[in-house]
Amino acid sequence: MGAYLCFMAVRVLEMHRVLKDTGSIYLHCDPTASHYLKAMMDAIFGRENFRNEIVWRKYAGRKNNAKHKFTTQHDLIFFYGKSTDATFNGVMMPHSEKEINSEYKYVDEEGRRYRKSRGRTYQLKGIEKRIYLDESPGRAAGSLWVEDGLQLNTSSNERTGYPSQKPLALYKRMIEASSNEGDIVLDPFAGCATTSVAAEQLGRNWIGIDINEEAEEVIRERLEREVNASMAWNDILKVLDTAPDRTDDGKFAAPELILESPGAQQPKMSTAEVKAQLLDMDGPVCIGCGWEPHHVDYLQVDHRKPKDKKGREVITNFGLLCGPCNLKKGKKWTLKELHEKRIAEGRMNMKWYEEDGKWK
Repeated sequence: MGAYLCFMAVRVLEMHRVLKDTGSIYLHCDPTASHYLKAMMDAIFGRENFRNEIVWRKYAGRKNNAKHKFTTQHDLIFFYGKSTDATFNGVMMPHSEKEINSEYKYVDEEGRRYRKSRGRTYQLKGIEKRIYLDESPGRAAGSLWVEDGLQLNTSSNERTGYPSQKPLALYKRMIEASSNEGDIVLDPFAGCATTSVAAEQLGRNWIGIDINEEAEEVIRERLEREVNASMAWNDILKVLDTAPDRTDDGKFAAPELILESPGAQQPKMSTAEVKAQLLDMDGPVCIGCGWEPHHVDYLQVDHRKPKDKKGREVITNFGLLCGPCNLKKGKKWTLKELHEKRIAEGRMNMKWYEEDGKWK
């Protein structure tokens, strides 16, 4: 288990590094390691960015092996956002026949089915508020995913032979919920191509990584079979067998290793030490307005997200601001809100802001 957690931690740290603030991550696991992985994910992504523990029923049929325990029917999926700005599109489920018959049991003079609102205000005032079936978008999907179709049956045409393969419908739900058309989806374990096919069918761009040399062939075959057989996938897909050039000067994202841990005493750093590290990370520039002073003494250390808004005491939540930006931001605004104010005032170095998109 220790070796597995080390294996996962270095990879999840890199996933966190390349993920946009509007992005999310879904981590699948089984109950064997879920409790350990939850602690790891809290440390890397922050407990405040935890969204759901999704219970996924992976077997639709019955099993007859309950000799020493209850049968295992589910796995877990941990859902985290990178920040409070993470994209989320609520997934609506169609009403079941049972729900329609029990809830929408009334019919008006035009033949439209409806139910009466259960709102306390309407009940106390004796007002009948009607909610019509043909206007209802359905019911919001919860964290219990047990519907038929989210499992990969032994006779399914999707099967490629990978023992860890997941159903296409499962991946489509996650991709639709946490991205929009044109966004990029990354699967760092892409061997059986489910993510590639789901992303392609939903109009997303995608990147797949796998250590198995056969993965390239599997991905091409599935794209031809399940997306479009007439497309020249050999020309469309760009396959790299060497790592792409890094965009962070080859430095490992060490600041991400300084993490908040419940109950643990963090090493204390002086303001001068924090400032020196931030100068090395970001350079001598105010990250509030893009001003580059002639001397670093004009830059001050401040939180990107204030502690009052659950900002953490970690190096990645600090930045360098000029005096006017630091005074204006105070303890009430996040860095993003400060940017919006500076742009509205016409006091933003737009060339710096547009070129250095990470500050957005």
